Amino acid sequence: MTTKIKVHGYHIDVFQHVNNARYLEFYEADRWEWMNKRNFISWAIQSNLTMAAVNINVNYIQGVLLGDELTVVTRMDKIGSKSAVCYQQIIRNKAGQSEVVSDAYVTFVFIDNLTNKAIMIDEELREKLESFNAVIDDFIS
Repeated sequence: MTTKIKVHGYHIDVFQHVNNARYLEFYEADRWEWMNKRNFISWAIQSNLTMAAVNINVNYIQGVLLGDELTVVTRMDKIGSKSAVCYQQIIRNKAGQSEVVSDAYVTFVFIDNLTNKAIMIDEELREKLESFNAVIDDFIS
């Protein structure tokens, strides 16, 4: 999955660059798009499941400035028995060049809304998670 973002004034902090907390918003925006493209949200709601991030490891490689054009890329990295990890990158597209400005690993679990407890990832959920990689462009190297 990829999401295009143009950096606007409301993304910029007093130091004239994108604050590190905004990167998390960019990553989350792409994860929502990722889920929407696969009708995952409606399936999760019907299945009484909530997806919850439990750990995020972010690398900030280069600063992002006003007017930069970014592409956020997400792919499934690992699927375990109770949690899954997606890998994301933010890529700046400038003057025909692409450069990674940040990357992140996001670990998440699925909560049963009736019991409020994390569930095991069954075969149906595993297949849905694996299908996310089918919509990726060739950005992640």
